[in-house]
Amino acid sequence: MNKLEKNQLLKSYIPYVDFMANVTGKKCEVVLRNFHEGESDIIYIVNGHLSGRKVGDSVTGYALKKIMKADYRSNNYVTNYIMINEINQKVFRASTYYIKEAGELIGLISINYDLTDYLKFRDFYNEAVLYGIEESPESNSKDYFGDSLDDITEAVIHNVLIYWDRSIPIRHIYHDENPIRQMYNLGVFKYKGAVNKVAEMLDISIQTIYRYIKNIESSNERVKKEK
Repeated sequence: MNKLEKNQLLKSYIPYVDFMANVTGKKCEVVLRNFHEGESDIIYIVNGHLSGRKVGDSVTGYALKKIMKADYRSNNYVTNYIMINEINQKVFRASTYYIKEAGELIGLISINYDLTDYLKFRDFYNEAVLYGIEESPESNSKDYFGDSLDDITEAVIHNVLIYWDRSIPIRHIYHDENPIRQMYNLGVFKYKGAVNKVAEMLDISIQTIYRYIKNIESSNERVKKEK
């Protein structure tokens, strides 16, 4: 199948993209992308204002990295992962369907649900509605028994990123509410693969994560010496 035939086949999915966008509503971005030799560009998008992306934009990030690892060969889709948008720092719950021809990946359909308003309401509910209401430690805990260590680590990472105050940029590593610092304090980075997972989800390099960890450790050492 040549490039023209691939584009024609992918464009036949446009009505499905419109259908999904109408079903999921205005808070959901639906994207149709091509895929060729490790690169992916948007060829059709509905509700692109949610992420700030448009037709013709190249796409990188968590989902594309999973595809690059040949995840599509053993799966038809990946669902319900958390994605931090690099343009406006919005948090999305995302799912991606792999469009294949003769076993080879030629395109993708991504459904990205914007959680931003939900998170704002959650903060309002916690700060205003629940103000002054005491909760027992047991009511705030999660039962992770029976889960694998990888599942627990990923759950902790997801939880930190979902509750992350996006007014605090990733680079502000010395802020107590910085997500990298929070994960460090929770011991996330002691576990194998955690650095790679966080780098993928935040769409930044592994080297950057290691640099942030080193900065945190250096600052903690300085605090100890000052005491």
